Amino acid sequence: MIPFYILLIVPIVIAPFVKNVKINRLELRRFPLLFFFVMLSVLVALRHTSVGNDTHVYIHYFEDSSDISWEQLTQGGLEIGFQIYLKLVSLISTDSRFFLIVSAIVVTLLIYPTYRRLCEDPSLTIVLFCCMPTFVMMFSGLRQMMAVGIGFIAYEFARRRKLVFFLLAVALAMLFHTSSFILFVMYPVYHMRLTKKWLFVIVPLLLLLFVFNKQVFTVLGAVLGEITRFEAVATSTGAYTTLILFVIFTVFAYVIPDDSLMDDETIGLRNLLLVSLVIQFFVPLHFLAMRMNYYFILFVPLLLPRIVRYRSIKWKQFAVLGRYVMLVFFFLFFFYSAYTSQRFLNVFPYHFFWEYVA
Repeated sequence: MIPFYILLIVPIVIAPFVKNVKINRLELRRFPLLFFFVMLSVLVALRHTSVGNDTHVYIHYFEDSSDISWEQLTQGGLEIGFQIYLKLVSLISTDSRFFLIVSAIVVTLLIYPTYRRLCEDPSLTIVLFCCMPTFVMMFSGLRQMMAVGIGFIAYEFARRRKLVFFLLAVALAMLFHTSSFILFVMYPVYHMRLTKKWLFVIVPLLLLLFVFNKQVFTVLGAVLGEITRFEAVATSTGAYTTLILFVIFTVFAYVIPDDSLMDDETIGLRNLLLVSLVIQFFVPLHFLAMRMNYYFILFVPLLLPRIVRYRSIKWKQFAVLGRYVMLVFFFLFFFYSAYTSQRFLNVFPYHFFWEYVA
């Protein structure tokens, strides 16, 4: 567990000391976030093949890709975009460790620029990031995490109202994982101005969706044509725990800030939190819903510090206190989960590739 202590403690400790430091116009306040992502990328790249349920599977796919001709790529069971990616990497090197290193770097480079641009509070953002289900997915679900990373490119096009490029980015993500079709809702939802005055509509709709989640999901499953039965995942994935947390996050995001002070991007990010909350309603019913939520929950660690920033005068002290409570709680929650349950996907305990694992 030492690598994870370094991953979290080092950036949290140095963040207060570099917050207002500049060296030759170079701001150091983002250095903790950079350290975190570099360290995370190293851990993902140098993990033992036993870390992550699907690591062995993807190595097998990669090793097979070198023997497959370009004409045979469409005959595989994987999405064509990911198969092309495997083939391109195998042309450079057929070493599986090289494949894992390149993949870790690619995913990090897709996510980090948006985090660097939007991060208001590196310490809080980092602990929240580590407590999101996508954190363990980075060590296992390589194909989907690439689609999630491309989703950040789609987000950048969405916020700048570049619809054509947004659609192309989503289409590209679907070439890596078909579940990324859910990203299509990002563009219209992001640009809605759902302020507090809309709560009288939002709250009843959320309650109805939660109460009738099974019926709604059945209809959606019939439309999608992929869901033939319910798969209970609540116990194994902590679906209800995450749902409760997201409800708390949503209440915090609407009660604490002064909407008149919030910029359009923060409101857009809050809209994406609503999407994530709605999807989480269905996670206890089927694992597919959980996969669909991966595309939105990574925006939560960016949103909550901005909510604290735009706090209203009435909730100023509560917001500041809430920031420290979240920082301590999620730091402890991460290690409690790691030590007591392995959470899922066999990420804990962590092992480097040179270690012997029985």
